[in-house]
Amino acid sequence: MKVYKNKKIFLCVTTITCIIFSATIVRAQELFFTYMGVVFQGGTNSINYESWIDTQQGKVKSKGTVYGGGIITTIFVHQFCGEFSLAYMQYSSDSTPDLSVGHPLATVKGKYFYPLSNVYQPGIGLGLYLDLPPASADYNGGAGANISFCSLVTLSSEIKTLIDIYAQYGSFGMGESSTKIEGGISVGVVYKVGRL
Repeated sequence: MKVYKNKKIFLCVTTITCIIFSATIVRAQELFFTYMGVVFQGGTNSINYESWIDTQQGKVKSKGTVYGGGIITTIFVHQFCGEFSLAYMQYSSDSTPDLSVGHPLATVKGKYFYPLSNVYQPGIGLGLYLDLPPASADYNGGAGANISFCSLVTLSSEIKTLIDIYAQYGSFGMGESSTKIEGGISVGVVYKVGRL
């Protein structure tokens, strides 16, 4: 009876080991395709500015536009995509004090695309953004979260287009507790450069 029990345990351990080993082999054969390209984006922003205005503490609501462009790197694994972009963005302002500023922007996102067809795949993305120096005005930087409804258009086996309708919220680097809400569209074209 004891020998039978030990054989059962041995068979279970062997089976589990084989399953784990097989899964590791399958994972090792997965292809992680890397792409690089350019990205352009534009939209509108709403800034809630809090600081000293003239001689008293106050709040100002500013609206304006935002636009810019830069480089983008993506990694595709099945229906998932990891994305990093570095762009230079210009913000306009319709308020006094003038909150216009230009600065580099780094964004990282994770995306999932629904496999609708080989050419077009809708998806959703979540990520973070970080405002970087140097800035065109006195700006302390900012950071926040990003959500996007996105589309992946496969133009060929080497070229893909990424289209995001995005919204982001976070801190704004002027004043004391200023925040911004931004929304717009981002279009990136990437070319396959290899695989990991």
